[in-house]
Amino acid sequence: MSLNGKLEDVSLGDVMQFIHLGRRTGTLSLVHGNREAEIGFHRGQIVSAWAPGSKRLAELLVSNGLVDPGVMAKMIRTQSSESPRRSLGQVLISSGTLQFEDIRKAVEQQIEKTIYELVTWTAGSFEFALDELKPIDDIAMYPGDVIPKLNLNTQMVLLEATRILDEQSRPGGPPGEPTPPTVVEPGGRDEAAAEQDGQRFLGESISLSTVADTLDGFDVEIPLEPPDADLLPTATLRRLQIVSQERQIAERLEEIILPEVALVVRVPLREAGNRLPGEPTPTIVVLDMREGAHSVEDLLAIRRSRPRSSVIALIDSQEMTTRAFDAGAVAALPANPGAVAACFHSLIRNLPDADSGRGVGMRAGFARLRRVLADIRSGLLSATMALNLMHIISESVERAVLFLVRKDALTALGAFGFSTEGKPLAEVTRALRLSVNVENVLTRCIADGQPRTLNFDHAGLPAEFARIIGRPSNGQIVVFPVLGAERVISVVYTDNGPNSRAIEDIELLELATAQVGVAFENELLRRQIERQALTG
Repeated sequence: MSLNGKLEDVSLGDVMQFIHLGRRTGTLSLVHGNREAEIGFHRGQIVSAWAPGSKRLAELLVSNGLVDPGVMAKMIRTQSSESPRRSLGQVLISSGTLQFEDIRKAVEQQIEKTIYELVTWTAGSFEFALDELKPIDDIAMYPGDVIPKLNLNTQMVLLEATRILDEQSRPGGPPGEPTPPTVVEPGGRDEAAAEQDGQRFLGESISLSTVADTLDGFDVEIPLEPPDADLLPTATLRRLQIVSQERQIAERLEEIILPEVALVVRVPLREAGNRLPGEPTPTIVVLDMREGAHSVEDLLAIRRSRPRSSVIALIDSQEMTTRAFDAGAVAALPANPGAVAACFHSLIRNLPDADSGRGVGMRAGFARLRRVLADIRSGLLSATMALNLMHIISESVERAVLFLVRKDALTALGAFGFSTEGKPLAEVTRALRLSVNVENVLTRCIADGQPRTLNFDHAGLPAEFARIIGRPSNGQIVVFPVLGAERVISVVYTDNGPNSRAIEDIELLELATAQVGVAFENELLRRQIERQALTG
């Protein structure tokens, strides 16, 4: 799933709010004239930002006065002499030059400054590559780390970015440069003004209406239907990426694979799986694991940072074959260029089959999602939003049960479809209560807030619920947590019942539950405040 559009139609603040509220992971790439920038997100949180003029870690720490230039030069020489090379962050901390807290604060300040600069870009284009997140090698504390350990308050950064953009869009506002953040004292005049403007801490009008407005722009810009043939990326944009010290492997593959099919390129490990603008997905990487050239940990690092890449492992033992497959390789082959080329050709032949029909169905999916967002924007009651969510789910799956998460139990709130005995699930699940203290797929989703796709037989569903629901025909079930700001407020069990078709709209349904969850919790909080005001 890749979102793209023009900054003239959709502001950067709206795009970032959409990614944040949807808890998406990936890289947002921006182009403004001849300037390019990137913002990294992990589960909706900003974890990196780069723009023209952004300083690398060494420059940043020296310019902030945290490290003497001479000491930094020595640390860089130490890093350069190591094999394998540690990150600069590891070198600085292990030498006692800095604490990680010092590095973390400096990086957070640079990210904030970069974001406040980028929101002033009101022209250009953007593209969000889902599940493609580049490692931040400079500050990694462990080899292969992708996510830096930051404490950045993404929501506050986005609210401040929105304020900056609003000020600049007003007549007579300062052009180009962001203004310093406004400090709001509790109970002060600015706090009251913020409440009148709808920017109170609940954040309903900014967070939720902005999301709906964002999709209005996306509806025009996202290529939801198959583009004309002459607009498709040319075949030469696909690359076969080779990660190996042996040049002969790449050279031999270059002789076998025709240039109109793909370009064969050698890349370092840190760039493996990285997709260029317009390049087809998934990216295909050949990783040389013979004689310890690269390890299973290296393969895992590629899979963590580029989960949508396909890795072909070159191996020299049966033991390494098993370990490569366990780590997520799509193939494990000896270093035979003919076999590698045949595997690559097989992969790209089958890639269109995996994506067939997605473009046509995506427009209808976004239309269903926009109905939920329209309800959120209109301020309908939480029960109506939950009902509309179930209606959207009913267009993608045959059966579903919505459970409300309480302190001691999961309570069935609504359902559709039929039980194993042919009775409506809405009827047989009424007043059903399941313990939250028994481990199963439902309680695991509550614990970590992550959706799960798995086989019915491995889900460990509570016996009373398993008897009612029965095993679906294809065995596949998907459970979605409905997330509020800080907790899971409900979970949705789904399957296709007697239909053997696999559930296909998982990303869409996950995004819909995320949007409804925030609004649902805001509504509950609003009602709680009203009750306190009446009783106070």
